[in-house]
Amino acid sequence: MSARGSPANVVVERVAQAIEDRFFDLERAKLIAAQLRSEAAEDKFAAISAPKALAQSLSERLYEHDRHFRVIWSDPAAPLTMRRGPNLPHGIAQVKLLPGNVGYLELRSFEHFEFGDRRAPARNAVDSALAELSHTEAMIIDLRENGGGSPHMVGYLSSAFTEKGADIYNTFHYRQGTASEAPREWHAQPRLDVPLFVLISARTGSAAEAFAYTLQQAGRASIVGETSAGAANPGDLFRLGDGYSIFISTGTPINPISRRNWETTGVVPDHPIAAEKALDQVMQLAKVTAPSNEAEL
Repeated sequence: MSARGSPANVVVERVAQAIEDRFFDLERAKLIAAQLRSEAAEDKFAAISAPKALAQSLSERLYEHDRHFRVIWSDPAAPLTMRRGPNLPHGIAQVKLLPGNVGYLELRSFEHFEFGDRRAPARNAVDSALAELSHTEAMIIDLRENGGGSPHMVGYLSSAFTEKGADIYNTFHYRQGTASEAPREWHAQPRLDVPLFVLISARTGSAAEAFAYTLQQAGRASIVGETSAGAANPGDLFRLGDGYSIFISTGTPINPISRRNWETTGVVPDHPIAAEKALDQVMQLAKVTAPSNEAEL
């Protein structure tokens, strides 16, 4: 078999075609696909015989174009799923009261729910957590181990700390049409004045970045920790056949305040510090900004 018709190059062509068909920016999609086809013609992938190695090589090659690009290979008989972290109840890892009457909510994912469903477990879990911490003098949302999730939860949780109807939410732009991240139902009792801190790390990605970026641009939260992953563009997983699939970004968010997003750059913290030291740092900040301390000054 010639290198041009090698199994690896067949996969490369499927990847190129999927990007050309699905990636949100048609002109960039054509450019990326053309580059892959040119490299395949130069036999840059032909010698890679192991499917997982080929998937890894293609993922690394595409990373520079979009942080969400990922080529995956798995047993063709297995169900098509993205690898997930620990199974936490609706993404909530911890809800607790810290010294100084500081509320702490750690989220490992932004779980999806449908607006209009008042019994949605993910929504009810977040509402319960916020209610438990409703009398605190400062709030910490810890997203250091949060890789992303649902835009619905991003919008809803953001509305728990911002004025109803505020024009702060990202608009997703697709090849055809747009969609707002603003919630279709707003949190009933937003805390507009409580000092709010969001912890992030280099592992904070996607929807978790959207939450931090939205509140940072709105001037509503102080962001503490490391620059985040820089994966702004939402998408989906598409089958390519023979066990291969690819995650392709089908849209891109634009923030109404910055007129851009955090793709590749990440969310840059207001208070940069190593992730493992971020909580200690924010506790010092919370002591300074809590209303009771301001009253004493």
